[in-house]
Amino acid sequence: MYRLLGRKESDYLIIEDEELHHLRVLRLKEGDTVEVNDLQGNVYEGEIIQITKKQAVLKPIRKIEIQEDKLNITLYLCMPNQLSKVDDIIEPISQLGVKRFVPVISKRSAVKLSDILKKKEKWEKIALQSIKQCKRLFPVIIENPINLTNIKSEDDFKIVFYEKERENKLKSLNLPQVSNISVVIGAEGGFEESEINFLKEKGFISLSLGDYILKMETAIIVSICQIKFKFE
Repeated sequence: MYRLLGRKESDYLIIEDEELHHLRVLRLKEGDTVEVNDLQGNVYEGEIIQITKKQAVLKPIRKIEIQEDKLNITLYLCMPNQLSKVDDIIEPISQLGVKRFVPVISKRSAVKLSDILKKKEKWEKIALQSIKQCKRLFPVIIENPINLTNIKSEDDFKIVFYEKERENKLKSLNLPQVSNISVVIGAEGGFEESEINFLKEKGFISLSLGDYILKMETAIIVSICQIKFKFE
């Protein structure tokens, strides 16, 4: 069943604007049923009873019980020199259950704060649309960019995956169950040693993703999958 974004108004569900366009593209008509996420933590199954130029009106049939991930992952990603690469990772991290995404400027990031801020709206839009496919309740929260030296985390477990780390791996650690995890991933060229030392001082554990040097996009997927396998 298709899922769209809308709102509950009195005894009805309302779909408007871009979501109404999606409804038409899907060739949905009066009498069809769809799921509607109100972005307030509720998902309803509803029957389309009216479609006009400005909105679609649905009669709620039932409220669908959705259980969000108990594992809260914050991804701190050092920005690549081509910010368009980040466009392609928002949807996968949404599907994998990342809760917060923080763009980070490291010493090897050749992009400006203003350049990242210009992309934020696009990333938020991708995050919002991606929850319909993976059926999450809420989109990934896209934070404002920060410098690596401004990373502050109070999470239960903090990781930096470092390309020069050879000993420690996540699977070999004997850890208690945690619910809040911060993970830092580098971009092209990885980290400078001073940055790793700074993160260690902040309580981050340096870990290896394996014997090979991974592209940023691959490292993100592998790291999140390892975390979910370890703690879920």
